[in-house]
Amino acid sequence: MRARQSLAAGAAILVAFAWAHAGASPVGRAAAAGTATPPLVAYAGKAFGGDWQSYGTGVFDSARGELGTVGDDELSSLRVAPGYRVAACADGGTDGRVDEGDLGECRLFGPGDHDRVDKDLDDKTSLLAVFGGPSRHPGATAYQGPGFTGADLPLGVGGFEAATGALDRLGAAVSSLAVESGYRVLACDNDTVSAGSDADLGLCRLFGPGRHSSVGDDLQRKVSLLAVGGPALIATGDAGMAGPAQDFGPGIHQALTGELSQVGNDTITSLRVADGYRAIACEDDRTDLIGEGDLGLCRLYGPGDRDLSGGRLNDAVSLLAVYPGGASGDSVLAYADRDLNGTSAPFGPGWYPAADLGKVGNDTASSLRVRSGRAVACEHDREKLGTCRLFTSGDHPFVGPSLNDRLSLLAVAP
Repeated sequence: MRARQSLAAGAAILVAFAWAHAGASPVGRAAAAGTATPPLVAYAGKAFGGDWQSYGTGVFDSARGELGTVGDDELSSLRVAPGYRVAACADGGTDGRVDEGDLGECRLFGPGDHDRVDKDLDDKTSLLAVFGGPSRHPGATAYQGPGFTGADLPLGVGGFEAATGALDRLGAAVSSLAVESGYRVLACDNDTVSAGSDADLGLCRLFGPGRHSSVGDDLQRKVSLLAVGGPALIATGDAGMAGPAQDFGPGIHQALTGELSQVGNDTITSLRVADGYRAIACEDDRTDLIGEGDLGLCRLYGPGDRDLSGGRLNDAVSLLAVYPGGASGDSVLAYADRDLNGTSAPFGPGWYPAADLGKVGNDTASSLRVRSGRAVACEHDREKLGTCRLFTSGDHPFVGPSLNDRLSLLAVAP
């Protein structure tokens, strides 16, 4: 459990940013009209080949194992959804040394398909920052002067650029940063105007949680871009995102395995889902009552704040799953027939609505093989998920009568 600092006034200058839906190209698997598209899908091969990984907004560092299936020094091409931008850097938090040094070659990519990241980053990328416009929930504060002096600017998750006037409050000068627990800030001396599309961001530095009295002599009063990344999901014990809090990264998190230990089992009242993510909340996390709806009431939530007060899930959540989309891999194999027979489709870690169930199809799965990790399978892929079950590692010859030929959503954890 951790206390969250109340940030200074001024958040009114932040611009709320909406989750992008229509117009994005299919990623990984065919996407149906209206299906939410991840802000970024990165590919290990050029021209969108090889292993692929979906990302929500945030900072993803190979030094912390956050690049997923594309791994360290493997990324070659990107698909960036409308409304988002991506900074790709050669070094991560280990080589670049958080709070000091630099991240090597860094380039900015706007919305669209980038079939090759650049010869200087191809198979060399170790850090990604994915961001849209700034949100209204500050996770950091930038100061005009060193030592937290002068004008201050609260920074929500998202991108702030001198070129758009987002840093004007500071006179386009940033000298020190205070970063909240659970957040990270990428600071660069170029932005979309000075760098241009797919061009060099110059010197970039990564700042972790804490108080940074100087951004460094080489960046002081030269910062043109700040990209703020936060947790995929925050859960709190009280209404209005108050009380005991816990941050969650992508994955399936169970009370039975101690993964809700900070916020507590059956204590959650509020959820904040980050831009680009979807979260499942369930009132149970049992695996024993096969086909009986063992996870009890489950709900699917998109980006934004959710207050569970007065509802059945208030102080009743025992399982949380949060993902931006899918990834390549075969952590789970779904089969159209019982006993692991018939048409099958592989699924890597991530979230798969009906449109992304591949060859096994919507409302056709009857059995599952969980090669590693865990999977949540649900009857629907809308807010009211119907019957949901948790499947642990092993073969499951029958998903149960309540899910047989009714499965429309899979969430897979490695």
